[in-house]
Order: sequence, then C-alpha cells, then structure tokens
Amino acid sequence: MSPQLTQEYAMLAPRTCGALVPFALGLVVFVAACTNGTEPKQSLCNASNPVTLAVGEVRTPITDACVYVSGGSTGGEYALVPFNSDTMYSRTASLSFTSQGASAVSSPLSSQTLAFSPSFSMSPSGGATIATPAARFEIGLRESERRTLTRFIPAARSWYRNRAASAASTGLRPSFSSLASSPAVGDLVALNTRTGATLSDACEVPDNRTGRVVAITNTAIVVADTANPAGGYTDAEYLTVGMQFDSVYAMDTNAFGTPSDIDSNHKIIMFFTRAVNELTPATSSSLIGGFFYARDLFPQQDSPQLGTGSGCPTSNVAEMFYLAVPDPNALVNGNNHFTKSLVSHLTVSTTAHEFQHLINASRRLYVNTAATDFEVVWLNEGLSHIAEELLFYQQSGGLTPRMNIDSSKFIGTVNQKNVDAYNFDQQANFGRFNEYLTRTATSSPYAPDDSLWTRGATWSFLRYAADHRGTSDGDTFFKLVNSTTTGMTNLQNVFGSNLSANFRDWAVAMISDDVPGVGSEWTHPSWNFKAIFQYIANHNPQAPFRNYPLVTTSVSDNSPLAVTLNGGGASYVRFGIGANQVGSVKWTTQSNGIAMSLVRTK
Repeated sequence: MSPQLTQEYAMLAPRTCGALVPFALGLVVFVAACTNGTEPKQSLCNASNPVTLAVGEVRTPITDACVYVSGGSTGGEYALVPFNSDTMYSRTASLSFTSQGASAVSSPLSSQTLAFSPSFSMSPSGGATIATPAARFEIGLRESERRTLTRFIPAARSWYRNRAASAASTGLRPSFSSLASSPAVGDLVALNTRTGATLSDACEVPDNRTGRVVAITNTAIVVADTANPAGGYTDAEYLTVGMQFDSVYAMDTNAFGTPSDIDSNHKIIMFFTRAVNELTPATSSSLIGGFFYARDLFPQQDSPQLGTGSGCPTSNVAEMFYLAVPDPNALVNGNNHFTKSLVSHLTVSTTAHEFQHLINASRRLYVNTAATDFEVVWLNEGLSHIAEELLFYQQSGGLTPRMNIDSSKFIGTVNQKNVDAYNFDQQANFGRFNEYLTRTATSSPYAPDDSLWTRGATWSFLRYAADHRGTSDGDTFFKLVNSTTTGMTNLQNVFGSNLSANFRDWAVAMISDDVPGVGSEWTHPSWNFKAIFQYIANHNPQAPFRNYPLVTTSVSDNSPLAVTLNGGGASYVRFGIGANQVGSVKWTTQSNGIAMSLVRTK
C-alpha cells in the first residue's frame, strides 16, 4: 500500500447532554444527563474503591489525576488516552505518568474480527498500477488562493452582480470566459495553465496553451492541449472520460452543492494538458494528476467601482480544472509513469477531489456571499478526501458508509470490485491515515499545515463526526462546504457545542474500536481499521506496518513515562493489572486542556 487557523480558540466547547440517539445498524449512543450544559466528570481516584471495568468499557472524562483499577478474577489490559483539547496546535501540554501495581503492555493491537481466506493479493485487476498523489504541490495552490486572491473577492462579486443585472434587463448573460458559452467540438481556445503557487501574484504572468475541444457531455467540456505527447487519448476516449465525470459531477454536487456558472455554459471545463505532466519530475515518487485553481473564478477586467488592480488579467473565467495526459513514450521530463491505464484511473479520483475544491470556492464567492475568505487548508483538503471516499463507495460493489467495512469485504474473487475501488480511490486516504497513526501525539486534525498526517487525521475525523451526527451523511458535508465561516468555527456550527467531546471520543476510538462490548460512541461506524490494516499487511510485504499501526506507549512500576501533546494530539498509555490485583496510575500536568479517558482493551 502506498502511504500517503488563522483564528484560534483557547478551548473547545464541551459535549452537550441528551438522551438516546439512534444510529445505523441498531446501535445507540447514550449521553448522560448533566447540569449547566457540561458533561459530568468521573473520579476514579479512590484506593479503597477501585473501579472494575468490563472489556470495552470506557470512562470519560476523568476529573482527578489518577485511577485505581481492579484486575478482577482474570486480570486485564487498559489504556489511558489523554487528548489535548487546545485548538491552537502549537500549544503543547506535557504529562508525567507513574504507576503502582501495573505492568507494561506492548502486544500488537490485533483485530478481533479479522478474516483471511479465501484471499488473494490486494492488487488492482488487469495489471493496472496505482499512484501516490503529490500533496506538497496542492498546499501551494490553496495557500496562494487565501494569500493572493482573497483581496479580489469584492470586485468579483460586483462583476457578478452587474452581469446578473444585465441578464435581467436584456435577457442575455455576457460571457468573458476564454471559451465560448456554446462551444463546438473542434474549437480552439487559449487557456492559462500557470499555477501561481510560487508567484507573488497569481494574476500577473500567464502560461497560455492552445487547446482543442474534443468532447462535450452533459456536464463537461473536454479540451485537449494541441501539444500533448503522441500516443495519448483518442477523441472517443476523451468522450468516455467526460462521461465518467458526469457520474462524479452528480456525486459531488449531491454531497457539496452545485458550482457557480460564471462562463454561462452550464458545464465544467476539463483541460487535459502536458502542463500538468511537466509538474512531476521523472525522479518523483509521487504524481500530480491535476489541479483546480480559484484564480479562474475571477474576472479579468478591473471593477469600475474598485478601480485599477481589482481584476485578475490571467484568469480563464471558467469553472475548470487541469488534468494530466497519457505519455506512453515518456516525452515529458522523461517520466514513464503516465501510462494510459494509470491516467485513466487517476483522472477519476483527481476530478472527485478537485471538484470539491471548485464547488467550495465558487459557492463562497458567488452563492454564500457573507463568506470573507476561502476555507482553511486543513478542512478544505479533508473535505476533498471525503470526496475520494465517496467515490470509493460509488465504484465499489455496493459498500456504503456505516457498514463497518472490514477485511471480509476484500476477500474472494467476488469482491475484486471492492479491491479495485479501494486501490484507485481509497488507498491514499488509508496511507495518510497510517501516517497519522504513527505520530498521534504530535499530529492533529486541525494542524495549520498540509502534511500527510494532518490530511489523514482530518479525513478520519470528518468521517467519524458525520457517522455520529446521524444515520446518513445527510446534509453534513453540504453544510461544511456552504458555510460562511472557516476552520474550527465552521466545524462547531455544524457539529454543535459537543465538538470537544467529538474530538476526544474520536481519539479514544483509535484504540477502542473493534474491542468487544465497546459503546458505539467510541467506534468508527464506517471502517474497521484494525482488520483492514492487518489484512493489508499480510498481503503486501512492502506495507510499512505488520499490524494496526497505532503507536502506543506503556507505563509500569519501574518505568515512569513522559508524554507531550500538541493541540489536537492524543497518546495511548497502556498498562496491565494482574488477576485479583489492584493497580494505580497517576499523572501530573500543568495544562487545563487535557481530556483523559480510560478504556479496558482486554
């Protein structure tokens, strides 16, 4: 498997109280009654009355700085899960653990429901290869949008209102796009492919390429660079790719909303250009399959009301994205990765990802006009990774969210469709999530960066939070995309004042999911991660893990433990208590933002 705030708040709000809330598969969540809108904290620090937990039982939040635990008649294994609820990632919290009567635990975290046979290689069918997307490139685009393009938003809205007024008075909606509002196959067009990720101003220096309209579908205008390498797609194959996008269009708009239509053609331009291939060096271990850039959503001309410098002269004035092309003879950068087979699969997942960015940006510009900025990078990327996951479900053999997908869904030849969907649409999410699981203390789902581990954490949290918000995805992702706020404020407006507990319980679920008897709020309803990671490890010798890759630590009587957590970080402190024994673990910390939980794992 190939792994892959500007505004801060001191603390996240606590979970609100409630009653039984129904979830899929017959599960329920019970939120205990409490007073003043705060969750009751539990004292387990009583030497004369040690707590006895059943396997899978979770106690949270723990108010005192110690727990006394009885091992019962069989003994047991436990984990303390401290979570730093400070929303400023750079603010760290340190803890020191000591124990009495506890033993170290270091056994692998194995799945309780792992299925192995009949099995086969977790490889795509037909000899197809898979690609690792390049992440660093995209952070440059998203940061460039927020840094460089935000100042153009008022002028763009003024331009859009004037066009709407003109259409109302004349019945015509003038188009200033690089492409005609009613193009025909064979039309030639000049399109600027400059990304702007390394420029001080994305609107200054163009890199124009000539494209030919090669296909038109219900939702796409497919344009091919006339300088593309030989041996690529035929016009008929371009038409097929455009029709595949029709399906992606329906999926993404259903989840996130309909994009704007500033070029008056009711379609998305898919520009297949060697300019995208040129962004991937021959020696790169990852590929850039395509990109969206919000520069193209702005008018070229200055606004009369806002004056010189309020327009973006290099904009293509179109809802569009740029896509890599097949290069079977490695003519671009000597790069032999861009086979027709790889590009065909890469294009579908890339469009699902980039179309979310397009919808998000265009609706913030022209639909949800109280918004003052583009979405922050970590949440914007997390939503695009959700789009990739939605594509996995769409292309699988009937899998859906909240099915607790485990290894049994990838064994036997009947499930090859699921294997292909995983490899082409979902393996990158698991790769990034793997990166998170190996550094949970220093990672965070809301870290202000675009690292692989942040992306993996954000995707996982969004899926977890959506699963626990209701029995379906419903309007969850739509509300996040159509918000006029950004980042943590956006999350809180959608998931409510229970956001702090959502993050904490998501962190607990990393170790408690798949443990028999665990309450549903500490599970991942859509994915049995332990089973799938272990299955992959057993079928892929090159996998960077041999079991579920969550990194844990251990405390025992002769081994005190120190832990430092970034804001949004969690640690997993394991210990054992012998049969008919009582043990204790104590900790010290200077931070008020630590939410501590205790779970019995065996």
